[in-house]
Amino acid sequence: MNIVETWQFNVIGLIVCSVLFNQFYKFAVKNAKKDGVATVILQSIAGLSVLFLMPLFPIRFPSDWKVYILLLTACVFYAIGDRLQTTVRKNLEVSVYTIVNQLSSVFLIIYGLLFFHEPFSLAKIIGGILILGANIFLRFREGKFHINKYIVFGALANLSLATAISIDVGNSKSFNLPLYIMITLLIPTLMIKTAERMTVKEIVSEYAHGNKPYYILTGISWALLLFFMIRAYQFGSFTLVTPLSATSVLINVLIATIFFAERKQIAQKIIAAVLVIAGVYLTVFR
Repeated sequence: MNIVETWQFNVIGLIVCSVLFNQFYKFAVKNAKKDGVATVILQSIAGLSVLFLMPLFPIRFPSDWKVYILLLTACVFYAIGDRLQTTVRKNLEVSVYTIVNQLSSVFLIIYGLLFFHEPFSLAKIIGGILILGANIFLRFREGKFHINKYIVFGALANLSLATAISIDVGNSKSFNLPLYIMITLLIPTLMIKTAERMTVKEIVSEYAHGNKPYYILTGISWALLLFFMIRAYQFGSFTLVTPLSATSVLINVLIATIFFAERKQIAQKIIAAVLVIAGVYLTVFR
């Protein structure tokens, strides 16, 4: 068996790229002058870099026009989610955002129950409660609940991305995979550029004066993260891939203590990360 076409290989790639992506993203945008421009740069690099993988897959396009309507709708939600996450990642600690990021699992559970008629499961509900509980626990300090606008923006970003993913279910199988990933990155890029009325001069200036190596590394790791994620779910079951990929939460928390000295409330963050992993496991438990 070709090891590249196994869920184990792709899950390892997913975890590694998730860790790299989360750490590099913070380095890339922490000094960005305009968050929207930084988002456009990162998405453009990711969308173009994934095209190097195109020759590995057959070129194909679906004939059903409804697939393209769904793809365009998903891109709108990707644009909202991707734009919000840049501002959130810039202003929240890596160790905090990686935990908040798992709220997408809760939203996907809700969509699955409401719109995809997935069977009701007590384990899924408990798992969702654990993930929500971990995020609430993370915001408790000195007996008080602390929340700011970036936590709210993070939740909205995850809601938007979960909506896009739920719309996108099955669409990627109808396309050349790298080309499909490129579309879901570059169309939202054009949407963000148009909505915020950016000029090419602004984009070039932001890139020239920004953290160029980290822009490139973040873009590449973003493309590979999406690639390995889709491939992992193609070769492995949801019940295997989701809990294993959730381990990246704890890894990100621990690594952030080294690269960003995020040692404040480290015990609380580790407990929250473990709760998230347990919650994700329960959501796919059968």
